[in-house]
Amino acid sequence: MNKKNLICLLLLILIVGVYYSYQKNDDVLSTPPNANQLETPIYQSDDMVTNVYDLSGNVVYKIESGKVKHFDNNENTDFDLPNVTLYDQDHAATWHIQAKRATLTKDKLIYLYQDVTLTNLTPDSQLQQVLTDDAVVDLTTQIVTSKDPVKIRGVGFFSTGLGLIGNLREKTANILENIKTFYNSEAQ
Repeated sequence: MNKKNLICLLLLILIVGVYYSYQKNDDVLSTPPNANQLETPIYQSDDMVTNVYDLSGNVVYKIESGKVKHFDNNENTDFDLPNVTLYDQDHAATWHIQAKRATLTKDKLIYLYQDVTLTNLTPDSQLQQVLTDDAVVDLTTQIVTSKDPVKIRGVGFFSTGLGLIGNLREKTANILENIKTFYNSEAQ
């Protein structure tokens, strides 16, 4: 093999190595804390209901799921088809959250994936529903965020855009970019 071919081969190997290294780093950055595919859960269950209570014995939130897996090394819990119900200080159900998958971290952050729907259960609220692909809800503060396209439905309006920050306790949701709002008596 002559020098020119050897140099071309080494450059090709270097380019492939850099490409795969970049792909691996990109996957690490875009994968939230649920990268549990290669490890074995310490417990798993089908059709599980989890109620979380405050120190006074009042329910704070409830998570129902078709399949649950808990992992010991990072203390994350994965849910398939989760249904989350949030409660207010008066012990009334205020929000119902659905997704295809979710990961609950030890910091009480729930990462929701695919077809996320947040439905307000308070009958007199102007904000009725939030729809997005993926979202994160802090179960302690009830702050919700998303970087994905969002649709908000309310009484007589609906809004679309990109990105979301909201406070479920205060029943507020703000779209961050490309906001379009449509008003009528029968909002879609």
